[in-house]
Amino acid sequence: MTTTTAAALTALPATAGLQQRELLAALDQIGLEMAAQILIRELLTRCDTPDNTDEARVGFAVEHRDQRTERVLVLRKGESVQIDEYVSESAPARLTFDLADLVRGVYGPPPGPGAGWFRVDRDDEWFVRHADETEPFRIFESYMRAVDVVIRAATPHSGDLGQLAARYASDKWGLWHWFTPLYEHHFARLRYQPVRVLELGIGGYQDPAEGGGSLKMWRSYFPQGHVFGVDYFPKHGLDEDRIHTFRGSQDDSEFLRRLAAEHGPFDIVIDDGSHVARHQQTAFKALFPAVRNGGFYVIEDLWTAYCPGYGGAATAQAGGDTSIGLLKTLLDDLHYEEWTAPEPTDPGFAARDLVGLHVYRNLAVLEKGRNAEGTIPFFAPREIDYV
Repeated sequence: MTTTTAAALTALPATAGLQQRELLAALDQIGLEMAAQILIRELLTRCDTPDNTDEARVGFAVEHRDQRTERVLVLRKGESVQIDEYVSESAPARLTFDLADLVRGVYGPPPGPGAGWFRVDRDDEWFVRHADETEPFRIFESYMRAVDVVIRAATPHSGDLGQLAARYASDKWGLWHWFTPLYEHHFARLRYQPVRVLELGIGGYQDPAEGGGSLKMWRSYFPQGHVFGVDYFPKHGLDEDRIHTFRGSQDDSEFLRRLAAEHGPFDIVIDDGSHVARHQQTAFKALFPAVRNGGFYVIEDLWTAYCPGYGGAATAQAGGDTSIGLLKTLLDDLHYEEWTAPEPTDPGFAARDLVGLHVYRNLAVLEKGRNAEGTIPFFAPREIDYV
């Protein structure tokens, strides 16, 4: 080991606590290649033993200013994660990190960098070509688990929802979506309470024993909770002590109201169902009233608002009858006490019970509560005359 490497091993962890300008200057001194080499060695010691059924080759790229370096990590079930020293083909999944963000993730305190701190490149054609005819999603799910092992090693996790998502093949973390850190941010205070969680959409299509990855994830995350799932197909094969499934359509408002009356109120409702615009609107009207004050209503997969096949539109502005349109209306309703329209206008049914609206990429988290703070005092100026 050279003196330069020894100095870098001491200096690099300490840079995580620096302000951005000082951090970048310190990384300039260490250099991208040496910093990446140290970080990847550190990651290999932190990686959990992989449990992906198929071998996974995950690209790991690090960028700093206008420079870039990349390794390929090989993950095999039951073995330590290795670096492929003889790269013969590109990896079908690649994670790209900014060096400064990676340093903070590896060496900084929890919770670490927020959402969107790495980029994902995925070769969907490769996954289609290598899919098994009898188990078409097996290799994709293997990569989901493998990617989770790598990202968890690079993140100072205070929770384990991402690991649970990967274990049960929930699409809320790993290649499909990156929701679990956001969920932990909002749900952590409820974790050890006897919550009631309702999720629309179970997965697995017609097989009554397939799917349910997210239901199992929530069951494990909330050790005192009960989890209820609704799907268009029967899913009785997934029922157990704290998981309860029901067959029905999220477009059937009467069914949803009966379900809520029998099993609610709920602490959390998650719409991960059909993603059809009309169905999302129906479910919200039926189930938001069934969320208790202090609870959450979540809408996933907002991208379908831009897809005609789901009732959206192929435009840059989502229509009012889509999930995005609903959120735009709710943002106005959240501020109904501040409206200054000359004619009296009734707010939407949820206005008086909506106290927070958090929108992320493809995910919206609505907080339920009493929205009655009163308007800004009447003597506060409603206009300015000095501009």
